[in-house]
Amino acid sequence: MKECRRIAFVGGGGKTTLLYALACRAVDEGAKVLITTTTHMWPHPGIPLSEGKPQFENGVSMVGRMGDNGKVCGVDVTGYLGLADLVLVEADGSRGLPLKAPAEHEPVIPVWVDTVIAVAGLDCVGEPIETVCHRPEQVCALLGKGPSHRLAPEDVAEVLMSPAGGRKDVGRRDFFCCLNKADDLGRQAAGKRVLEELARRGVAGMQTCFTEKERGGLCWC
Repeated sequence: MKECRRIAFVGGGGKTTLLYALACRAVDEGAKVLITTTTHMWPHPGIPLSEGKPQFENGVSMVGRMGDNGKVCGVDVTGYLGLADLVLVEADGSRGLPLKAPAEHEPVIPVWVDTVIAVAGLDCVGEPIETVCHRPEQVCALLGKGPSHRLAPEDVAEVLMSPAGGRKDVGRRDFFCCLNKADDLGRQAAGKRVLEELARRGVAGMQTCFTEKERGGLCWC
């Protein structure tokens, strides 16, 4: 994946963990990283939160407003983009489920984003749509399947790259897919099949696996 300055994460299956992991790697390489959201995300105890100008402590800053529910809400960061080497924005929600198709109002991708990464968790493969998908009715409509249909790797690829799925509102931006939770041989084999289907249709992707100490941004604690 080529280096990009402004990345939005959509879909399900570990967006926040991936976002923090990329931030950590970038900071280790000397970059200043601005983290924000256009939906809601939990604040991180190891990362300073500002409603205005980012405060880059240890190379990273989160910009947003603390909501009544204890989560960070997005604010306009357009004026601060030039202060960071990398801007990462969580632009979608999935309630912790590994796969989703967006509703009409989702995702919320800022105009200044140049790259979109669609994320899915490989723990959805082989499971019924109704138990592992956020907005299962949208996934059913996209795939033409019923709620009890067990997801095949080809289904996951279709959801990720469909204009009604992970590719919604991407436009001409660079687009990649990330398959999270590739933490055993079965999931890795399923991920390989997903990646092959994506590649056949001209979409690049990768598999990832994070340790317990990395999940949810624990790498910053």
